[in-house]
Amino acid sequence: MRLYITGADGSLGKALTQELGADPRTAAWTVQGVSVHDFDIADEAAVSASIGSFRPDIVLHLAAISIVAPCETDPALALRVNVSGVHQVAEACRRGGSRMVYISSDYVFDGVEAPADGYGEKDVPNPLSVYALTKLAGEQITAHVPEHLVIRTSWLFGGAAENNDDVLATIRAAERGEQQELIDDQYSRPTYTVDLARAIIHLITRDEFPTGIVHVANEGWATRYELGAYALMQYDPKLNADHPPTAISYDDCEFVGGRPRTSAFSTARLAQLGHVMPDWQDAVDRHCAVLPRPAAPERTIA
Repeated sequence: MRLYITGADGSLGKALTQELGADPRTAAWTVQGVSVHDFDIADEAAVSASIGSFRPDIVLHLAAISIVAPCETDPALALRVNVSGVHQVAEACRRGGSRMVYISSDYVFDGVEAPADGYGEKDVPNPLSVYALTKLAGEQITAHVPEHLVIRTSWLFGGAAENNDDVLATIRAAERGEQQELIDDQYSRPTYTVDLARAIIHLITRDEFPTGIVHVANEGWATRYELGAYALMQYDPKLNADHPPTAISYDDCEFVGGRPRTSAFSTARLAQLGHVMPDWQDAVDRHCAVLPRPAAPERTIA
């Protein structure tokens, strides 16, 4: 099996590459990963040449601007990367007969009158931001590939950059002695990159390739405050005692771009497909266990 991954240098791409090599179902696969530094994802000729020359069975499209604020401040760039880029990848898949897997977001929902058991795959999206609009457009483009899978996920953590990992951002801010305010009435399902990578592998290695949309997230709902406070306690209880986060309300925040107040998923379809995610607390425990600790200060001997 030949697997082509865009955005392979991102947090999910790195986790996926590691898990692909460790999983006996995929260890012998031929995998090619590309990053934003290799070529312009919206360049038709470049995308077509790269994917076409590799002849993949599956294309996993991870490359995206995945933060809300930059999409709001530069919507043209967001459209180029998150919409035109998806279009070029989808066209290359159509021409080469590859299956396409696209990663989308819980932010395609507006959070108004959210179902008590979480949003299902058949619930109607209503994006509130440029970012969310581009992700929904990417879903619609991907649907034109005969064998396609859209994976929606939420509140991803597990990277090496603070700007797209709430857990890491909370911990590093506390280490710097910063006072943090975290929202305690906005709900979703935190998702660990490692667990998402394992779910992706499960889905793409099934005898029957699942088409359509599948929601993938760690089990359990949480607020940003609950996530951050729990992570800080697990990482270093003393750090949490010295610099605990403060809970604030969604209504007191001024966002750059709209955010759903509740965007938690139902993952019933994922379970029907034979995969159950660990709960988010277990995921945070595992993430905190591998985070590098700051070096201890050197002791001066007089």
